[in-house]
Amino acid sequence: MCKDAKALLLVSTLFTFAMGLSNIFVNVFFWKQTKDFKVIVIYNLMHYIVIPMVFILAGIIAKRKNGIWPLRLGLLAYTIFFAVILWVGGKGGAYIYVLGVIHGIGSGFYWLAFNTLCFDYTDTNNRDTFNGFNGSCAGIASAASPITAAYIISRFEGVTGYNIVFAITLTIFIVLLLISLALRCKNYAGKLDFKKAFSNNCEEWGMIRRSTVSWGFRDVIIVFLVNILIIETTKSELSLGQLTLFASLISSMSYVLVQKVIKPPQRKLSIMIGTIGSFVAILGLGLKVEYSTLLFYVIADALFIPFYMIQLTSSTYNVINRAHDEDLRVEYMINRDLMLNGGRIVSVGILLILLHISAEIKLLQWYLVFIGLAPIVSGYFLSKLKKVLLGEPNQ
Repeated sequence: MCKDAKALLLVSTLFTFAMGLSNIFVNVFFWKQTKDFKVIVIYNLMHYIVIPMVFILAGIIAKRKNGIWPLRLGLLAYTIFFAVILWVGGKGGAYIYVLGVIHGIGSGFYWLAFNTLCFDYTDTNNRDTFNGFNGSCAGIASAASPITAAYIISRFEGVTGYNIVFAITLTIFIVLLLISLALRCKNYAGKLDFKKAFSNNCEEWGMIRRSTVSWGFRDVIIVFLVNILIIETTKSELSLGQLTLFASLISSMSYVLVQKVIKPPQRKLSIMIGTIGSFVAILGLGLKVEYSTLLFYVIADALFIPFYMIQLTSSTYNVINRAHDEDLRVEYMINRDLMLNGGRIVSVGILLILLHISAEIKLLQWYLVFIGLAPIVSGYFLSKLKKVLLGEPNQ
């Protein structure tokens, strides 16, 4: 890997650590203030609605300059987000729409830039290696950060611990902004091709779109629901931090395992293992929400998801190579994330409707099982990309 790819891994690791410190506890912070699932869902819905719009703006900026400019803007937005969190303090629930929008702006700029730069700094020969290392480093960062945050929060009364955690996160994002100034990338100097950003483009990319929107239906929605269930079951932020620690360590080892063991002929098997395993992980919560079923879900999901995610991520970039559309990678990244967040918006929207009908925990349990099926649907579409998965030469 080139020097810039290694620097991007550092950015990704620090970003994951910072978000691991605070991201899951932002939802818990709002929950503790309001005890209302709908507030959490609205916050996340605003986040996912804003991301696609910002992705398009980030794409326009990237095409005129390069992928580093949206990266800096995303890191700046995250800095503002955590500054606002600290400013509003215990009244965060009243600013749910504003915070959701700022978070969405940060996510839109950052992830467009990160996905584009991942493409720029890797190729078909080292992409699996980069994604494997990125997953492993992210796993280690994800292991260390929530337990650290949970320990800090548990040591103080009220919102003091939360404010300390958010202040540390703010500091890390200021550091990330400084690191981003050292990254270099050639200017793209072009205009955004809106047709490529919104259409199927080719048959293989159409499969990536279907796979991505199906994955988005499950994605992070299941995470924030399970985290709230852990808090309600254990009544302890430290327990949430411990479970997240176990999950992150297992996930990190799983990413390394997949990188070392899974070669092109086994990629379809890897998809099957990842998707079926992640669904089995959630089944226990459909029957009963207790510590044992939560522990089983956290461990099993962390073990199996990397088998699928490495294949989805690498296949997404490889299809662009096969279509000889490298110069349109920004458009493809916008296209991809419109699908991802489209799935998230539909899923969160359905959840919000269900919560208006009933707030019974049993309804949430069955919804978890329902969205747990999404990776199997996603894996079905991804497995149809036989030539991409087998690593056949470009057309």
